[in-house]
Amino acid sequence: MGLYSIMFWTLTLIGVVKYVGIALNADDHGEGGTFAMYSLLCRHADIGILPSKKVYSEEEPLLQNQSARSGRPSWLGKFFERSITARRALLFMAILGMCMLIGDGILTPAISVLSAIEGLRGPFPSVSNGAEAMFADLGHFSKKGIQIAFLSSIYPSLVLTYAGQTAYLINNVNDFSDGFYKFVPRPVYWPMFIIATLAAIVASQSLISATFSVIKQSVVVDYFPRVKVVHTSQHKEGEVYSPETNYILMVLCVSVVLGFGAGNAIGNAFGVVVIMVMLITTIMLTLVMIIIWRTPLVLVALYFVPFFIMEGSYVSAVFTKIPEGGQRKMEYEMANKVTVERLSELLARPEVQRVPGLCFFYSNIQDGLTPILGHYIKNMSSLHAVTVFVTLRYLLVAKVDERERILVRRLGPNGVYGCTVQYGYADSLGDGDLTAQVTSSLRRHFDTTTEAGAEEAARLEAARMAVVVHVRGKMRFYVGEDAGWFDKIMLGFYEFLHGICRSALPALGTPLQQRVEIGMLYKV
Repeated sequence: MGLYSIMFWTLTLIGVVKYVGIALNADDHGEGGTFAMYSLLCRHADIGILPSKKVYSEEEPLLQNQSARSGRPSWLGKFFERSITARRALLFMAILGMCMLIGDGILTPAISVLSAIEGLRGPFPSVSNGAEAMFADLGHFSKKGIQIAFLSSIYPSLVLTYAGQTAYLINNVNDFSDGFYKFVPRPVYWPMFIIATLAAIVASQSLISATFSVIKQSVVVDYFPRVKVVHTSQHKEGEVYSPETNYILMVLCVSVVLGFGAGNAIGNAFGVVVIMVMLITTIMLTLVMIIIWRTPLVLVALYFVPFFIMEGSYVSAVFTKIPEGGQRKMEYEMANKVTVERLSELLARPEVQRVPGLCFFYSNIQDGLTPILGHYIKNMSSLHAVTVFVTLRYLLVAKVDERERILVRRLGPNGVYGCTVQYGYADSLGDGDLTAQVTSSLRRHFDTTTEAGAEEAARLEAARMAVVVHVRGKMRFYVGEDAGWFDKIMLGFYEFLHGICRSALPALGTPLQQRVEIGMLYKV
């Protein structure tokens, strides 16, 4: 009963209140979706980033009169107009919502048809679909038609279906995985199977059509590569079809089915996509209320707070299903970091030699040494006479005082030091020669009045004159055979992004001939 209560109120609040009651009114000339709301916001306030085409119609004066109740821009509109960062964040959110909806158009046909055939339909996919899809698909159907269909057919059907499924599960608690089909009476089992399969096809088509709509919207304002868009109706401008998009969706959908199969991984990916686009819609709709509709802040809060908390809770739940590559990398580094004691043991081996030169090792680890060090010593059987482990640290201040920019410390073995380079968000990484700055800080750190300090200073100068190298690790993931398809795809995607990211070394002003990359395999 508790689960049914969650489903009932989620369906009621998100489906009826949010989408049918509010979101369907935030259309842009009959078009719905996050990108349509972004276009609507750009037309009523100067918050766009790229020069885009404006679309006018006979409804434009009505919209402008409706939004300009006070005769001056809203406070939030002024904020976005003044802040380029806020405008970029808004554009990113709109594009992210569009991408999530496209991902929904890829995953929905796969999960809905597989669920209908295999009897594994979960509770929330249906709620997420008869909601965001009907808003994004607004261009294909009238607002009143969608409202009537949802309130008279979809909403009561889902409520009664979940009620019947709940009643069955109360007496059969072990059948939760496929209770949808088991609670159907045997005489009507096959008719229900056919209806469920047809319903899955309709749900898939609605998301595919919604994908055509949002791509058309983005193409019009030059935010998406130009693809062929065919208007399939002479009477309704929003009814469109894109052949290239359709074929791409087909290939991706088949690839998803072949890759994920019928396991939980596709459901996890589906949940992330759906709830993210719903949360983005909530945020965008709040901006529409404040900037365009000029809704009193009390009413805006009554909308935003409960829906943001509810959908934010769902987002936090589905994010636990994302295997974050960066997090995996950091966990591996922390678990396999080299301690100072371990470094002393490695350097004490007879085959390991200290060679002339000054070496900078770059690492993200604040406490301990990067695992790449052990890999480097094992393969090279050497370590430079002076080795400095450098960690870049960004502080939440505009600028860091030059006297606090570089912090150095001894790490135990002779000639091995730790260095933290601190930057503020307004500081430039390329100011000055990092090698000169670090060596200068090390000299100040040495007490040259003592014999040991003078010896360290002499060793540093000799190493700097011999050779200077900057070493960074080149990470690769090794994904075990027991890993699921979702893990493999997400980790592969992270590795791709990590590979094309710019290195910090060029920004630090290090010469190209002094840079060295050490490859290492991370086992996850």
